[in-house]
Amino acid sequence: MNIQFFSHACFSLENDNALLLNDPYLSGTAFNDGWDLIVNDIVFDRFSEKRLFIYYSHEHPDHFSIPFLKKIKSENRKDITIIFQKTRDGRVKTFLEKEGFSVLELLNRERLEISKDFFITIGQVPFYDSWALIEVDGRKILNTNDCILETPDRVKDIKKITDTVDILFTQFSYANWVEGGIENSSCRASLASEKLDRIKIQSDNLKPSYIVPFASMVRFCHTENSYMNDEINTPKQTVDFIESNTKSNAFLMVPYENWDGKSLKNNQSAIEFWEKAYENALKRPLIVPKKSYDFAEIKLASDEMRSRVNKRNNKLLIYLLDMFGLFPNQEIRITDLNCFINFSWRKGLDIFNGKSDRQCVEMTSESLYFLFKFDFGIDSLNVNARFKGSLAQKKSLIRTFSPLVLNNTGRYISFLGLVTTFADTAFIKQGLRTIGLVR
Repeated sequence: MNIQFFSHACFSLENDNALLLNDPYLSGTAFNDGWDLIVNDIVFDRFSEKRLFIYYSHEHPDHFSIPFLKKIKSENRKDITIIFQKTRDGRVKTFLEKEGFSVLELLNRERLEISKDFFITIGQVPFYDSWALIEVDGRKILNTNDCILETPDRVKDIKKITDTVDILFTQFSYANWVEGGIENSSCRASLASEKLDRIKIQSDNLKPSYIVPFASMVRFCHTENSYMNDEINTPKQTVDFIESNTKSNAFLMVPYENWDGKSLKNNQSAIEFWEKAYENALKRPLIVPKKSYDFAEIKLASDEMRSRVNKRNNKLLIYLLDMFGLFPNQEIRITDLNCFINFSWRKGLDIFNGKSDRQCVEMTSESLYFLFKFDFGIDSLNVNARFKGSLAQKKSLIRTFSPLVLNNTGRYISFLGLVTTFADTAFIKQGLRTIGLVR
């Protein structure tokens, strides 16, 4: 068996029979220019060496990178099999097949033999994440990427399938908007500490021989969010934490490094590599908004969004949920236009002069346009932190635009759909946690 690391959440596993590539995002920005890689422009070119599989954990662009897929030559695509979790709408499968790839959708916790002595099991985590247990030549490697595993119970549930694992690949820093704004770094520091505590929870319960910190080698790269970099966990901090607080061995990898999954290493050279890479990355020029959209353009995008949501969902039910405050009306200050807008599902988008009577979320016209234009817009906004507001305001914003989140996961608002959705207790619990109604 050989493990090769590339960048961020991307690594490969292989034996003599097959190669499995995990979450290749190797260049460019993500989340509407909100993120950039610490080490950019990494190359993967092993398309014809042996039978090739690609596993995508979820649709976020720092994992499911469409630019990477588009760069693969057509003659290579027919020989690549992409593995993805079974979804309600099959949207990802349809897209990939149109692009010329073979696709295997796996049911929750289904085990697949992809080649001799090579197995993969995918486990779903609400809303859209998945983990992968990969067994190669008798070794167990668990890729938890972005899965929220903040309690022992969540980890123990995975352990029912994995038992103990040999190698754990896990995220090590925060990856989305944090309350407090630019002035309050303590909130970011607290969440950074919590991310390390989650590693200990995973280590204590899964008991891996090795922990590979990954899936956090990014920076907030925009003028509107660069302050978020001040408290991110570095690879060195993470290695020190693992070695001091767990019984696992830290194994920090650098781009293109190969590992047999058994040998110990001194992490000092890898630490020095990443310290220099972070130093250089954080000195790069920041991205600025590329365009200021006028109100007419924003309103058109809003109207089109309401139209596509109304076609896919029960319009009456959405309006009722709006009327009773479950989808709160949103007042938003558009900073570059210096104006306030009000949005509701019943009335659409209106502009009003003067100041709002209450504190409201602030963002540029570019971010608001993106929110309306794409079903994943609100999710991207939460990740890229290109807005200002309180935690309560963020949760209210997510509640309002939750139809987009639901539709983007193949769920639709209808009377029958409500019954189906509420039958999914794990999904409901995670949703209530997201909007702050339960812990």
